[in-house]
Amino acid sequence: MQERLAGTSMRAMSLGFGLVAASMLTAQVVLSRLFAGTMTYYYAFMLISLAMLGLASGGLLARLAHRFFTPERMLRHVAVLSLLAGISGFLGVLGILALLPYVKFGGAFRVYAQEFWSLAAIFWCAFPLFLFGGLVVSLVLSHNRERFHRLYAVDLVFAALGCIVAVFLLDVSTPVEVMLGTVCILPMVAAILFALAGGLRTTSLVSLGFTLAFVLLGTFLTQVPSIARPPHVSWLGAPTVVSEWNSISSVRVHPTHFFTWSLSGNYAGRKFRMMDLLIDGLGGTQIVEFNGNPEALSAYTYLDYDLTALAHKLVPAEGRQLIIGPGGGVDILQAVRKGRKDITAVEINPLVARVVNEDLASFSGRPYHLPGVDLHIENGRTFVKRSRELWDLITLTWVDTGGSATALAFSENYLYTVEAYQDFFRHLTPDGYMGFLRALGSSEVVRIDSMRGLTVAREALEKLGIQDVGKHMLVAAVASPHFSRPMCFVLVKRSPITPADVTTTRAHLDAMGFQALWLPDGSLDVASIPKPFTGWGRLIHDIITTPDPARLWAEGPLDIAPATDNNPFYFVERAGPSRAAGIGVVELRRLVFILLALVVPFLVLPLFQLARQTERLGRSGWASLGYFSLLGVAFMLVEMEFFHVFALVLGSPTITFATVLASMLVASGVGSLFAQRLARARPVMMGGLFLLLAAGLGAFLTLKGPVLEGVVGLPLSTRILVTAVLIAPLSFLMGIPMALGMSLISARKDLVQWGWALNGAFSVLASAAAIFVAIHFGTAVTFALGTACYVGAGVLVWVIRRTQVPEAENKAPPGDDTGMGQLSVQDAPRPAAQSQA
Repeated sequence: MQERLAGTSMRAMSLGFGLVAASMLTAQVVLSRLFAGTMTYYYAFMLISLAMLGLASGGLLARLAHRFFTPERMLRHVAVLSLLAGISGFLGVLGILALLPYVKFGGAFRVYAQEFWSLAAIFWCAFPLFLFGGLVVSLVLSHNRERFHRLYAVDLVFAALGCIVAVFLLDVSTPVEVMLGTVCILPMVAAILFALAGGLRTTSLVSLGFTLAFVLLGTFLTQVPSIARPPHVSWLGAPTVVSEWNSISSVRVHPTHFFTWSLSGNYAGRKFRMMDLLIDGLGGTQIVEFNGNPEALSAYTYLDYDLTALAHKLVPAEGRQLIIGPGGGVDILQAVRKGRKDITAVEINPLVARVVNEDLASFSGRPYHLPGVDLHIENGRTFVKRSRELWDLITLTWVDTGGSATALAFSENYLYTVEAYQDFFRHLTPDGYMGFLRALGSSEVVRIDSMRGLTVAREALEKLGIQDVGKHMLVAAVASPHFSRPMCFVLVKRSPITPADVTTTRAHLDAMGFQALWLPDGSLDVASIPKPFTGWGRLIHDIITTPDPARLWAEGPLDIAPATDNNPFYFVERAGPSRAAGIGVVELRRLVFILLALVVPFLVLPLFQLARQTERLGRSGWASLGYFSLLGVAFMLVEMEFFHVFALVLGSPTITFATVLASMLVASGVGSLFAQRLARARPVMMGGLFLLLAAGLGAFLTLKGPVLEGVVGLPLSTRILVTAVLIAPLSFLMGIPMALGMSLISARKDLVQWGWALNGAFSVLASAAAIFVAIHFGTAVTFALGTACYVGAGVLVWVIRRTQVPEAENKAPPGDDTGMGQLSVQDAPRPAAQSQA
């Protein structure tokens, strides 16, 4: 085989191998975006689990079928398997699109799926691509021990490139177009290259035929709008004016009736034509018909009848305003109508700004280009942290980043955390106000929305040294006949709210028919608050005045504990003594069952067969099984914290995903190759490695706050570089343990396979466990648990090194040249798979 793979053939095989590696990582990114835009971002982390499962089970199946997967037939096998990977990925995407209409969503925001089997079927459709790809990766690495270094470098480079290229592709094409036109074609091209490398003319021609056929089929299918641009399942069949995607979100615009979320029932004036812009099917914003002439806004009196207009009653027109998440531009129109000349608008999604200002310019009047408006395309939180300016009014009108902005960062919402509010308050002038509009109602998710916003505001004020927070807050609500649920508007001021402002507030609320739920002078009679606000008035009173807030957060009927940067899961309801867990936590449990339904047949059952071939383990053998299991958990837990932390620094979710993943991928791979030298070291040096890794992770957890505060104000290119520099040394150390462990047990092929399989299984489950732990205990605890797992692995590797692994009694059967039983550190295939997590 070595002779046949000389020169051109070797280059062809290496290129094919790289294309498979790139396709698997690119598929994770692209399918995550597809799921976020058609179901919800909540399921994005599942793609990592599926990829890890496919890579682990692929290697295990290769070992169990070693009599079939012989070195002599490797190129034929990987050519066929690559072709199957591309075809199954192509058909899997079509299967996903066909199943979407059967996914039933519930909750106030239609965030969580209610139909287990249709959701499970969707994820099972995505799995074969990773399974066949995992088999290709395993076979190529295990049958090419002498070329492992070169192939491993190809794997890393192409996987990193795939991650980066995916982001750029998603900015110009929809996820379906990228999957059918690029991702699924790459393994098919790899099949041609593998066949050519092996001189398999018929196989290469068949692969070429399939590739061309699927290129043509993909081109045809992506011309069908319902396939190329699938809507969120909540909006199937809705008439669409615009449907666009980018790497951050999907944006669809539908005709709608005249409304605002918090319009007074007293309004009886002109009704304007409107469109509803939906971001990933969840975040909505109105676009009102406007001719672009600021003088024409004199006719838009409905803007004065909105609950949020209270802020403009209290802040003079000369005041500077910061609008975070201007969306369809209504907040901008309201500010310009008020007469403001200095308006800063910060929109995270360039596609939203383009659709509103360019695609629908004739309808919207290009609100972002009105006089006095300064537009910034950036994450609102990051923009504020970097800015040194002060504003008289900062507004967030029902702005959500959970669905679109953090889909690939695996987090909830960093706009509504205690630390975020502190940032906002610090950027207010002495008499400035910060206002936010949130939902108010009895449905799940909605019932905690405004209340958690209030607890965040209270906590942020107290952390700034303000004791009597009630004097700094105004709370009002409306049950608008123009919208389906009540809304709550909160105004917060760093200085005490003056009696004159209270008087102005009372007059405005009475004139518009709005309901006060808290006034800073304490004059509001909670018992007099009418329905549907009666219960909310009492709870708001308790939130603002309770002397023991921690007890109310823990034991209250609703989970309204303030969200923090350490626990940014704003919309998740955790269980308590007097409350059940919300649907988000329940859905997470369902996802674990879906993963188990794949782990059992593809990892657990094959392990039973492997158990029949397993010799005596001894203390060192058992220690090795625990070692690889701990590594699987540790890597995933630490990886999640990296995504959380650097999402704040980099601002853009896609840049965060690409930077963090590519940095970890390359650095951990280099560390894995370095493990060869360490494998011959004394046990104390191996233990020192894990102590150094634990110390590095501990230092990162301790110092991340002040370090990142200093970084966030730098230009984006510098922030990307600093992120890579901070991640690289830790990822380098994280890349060593897996290869090191493989080298220590390389004489026992059964232990190698057990280690590989257990590492994969625990990595799969840890991806879900990481979310669960972060929701209930915070991301810092998740990171600390990952660090503790590395410490535990360090203890076990010391046992493995000090206690010799028992020799296997039986030699490998004739024809068993998979390489899995004789792997040196250079040969270990698992790190390549793990790095792609």
